[in-house]
Amino acid sequence: MQMQAMLLSVQKTVVEGKVYAKAFIALPANNETEAVSSVMQLTIPDTLIDQIMREVIASDIKLGELCNITLEMERGGKNSLKQIIVGIASAQRPGHKPQPQNQENKG
Repeated sequence: MQMQAMLLSVQKTVVEGKVYAKAFIALPANNETEAVSSVMQLTIPDTLIDQIMREVIASDIKLGELCNITLEMERGGKNSLKQIIVGIASAQRPGHKPQPQNQENKG
């Protein structure tokens, strides 16, 4: 499953050897229970966080940039389902890879 949203942050926290990873995304507000935007927090599996962080950094995704968020459903407690992020890519610059920075001639 895929959705488009503005990416606010991708975070990895390690506490006592346990990895907690999440992304914060923003969607337009519904103007009834939210104003300005609807901010959501979605989980990233600890097995994918390093790869996703590398890809987001290498793609030079900026704060608030529209991104394609790839999701999978995972069983939660009491027969519930939760969405987990398995991929993040820029929707504005598909396949974008940053260009190496030019070095000035010295001499």
